[in-house]
Amino acid sequence: MVEFAIAPETALVGSLVWKTLGMMRSKSLSDKWETFDTTADDSPDFTKTSQVSFKSVSFSGDGVTYTEDSYNQDEFSSAVCSIPLIKANAAKVWLRISKANKVRTGPFIVTEWSEEDPYDGACTWSISAESNGAVTVTLI
Repeated sequence: MVEFAIAPETALVGSLVWKTLGMMRSKSLSDKWETFDTTADDSPDFTKTSQVSFKSVSFSGDGVTYTEDSYNQDEFSSAVCSIPLIKANAAKVWLRISKANKVRTGPFIVTEWSEEDPYDGACTWSISAESNGAVTVTLI
């Protein structure tokens, strides 16, 4: 299940109002660490060495378009596709992604929202987002 709260990364998790992003079909979540080279002339056995620097979390998914308010798709897309009064908060949301054994929670910037309206099929939407601060993992 994917839930969202429209808020900047400075918001406190306890103050967020979560809503389900309904009718999702696929979800993908990946963690990536950036590294930097620490190889030197005295590196063991002439092997390359590295250290980690920054971590990013990417989320993508898609779903079937429904207009009922209970799925919150219109609210989500309006929030991430509109330019807010404070431009620095554009496309900023918190995501809570729940699986059977863990919950991932953190601030994200929605980098893409797209909609497909085919002539002879279901209308669909897709989302891509990148972390914009710490994403926590809670085992349940």
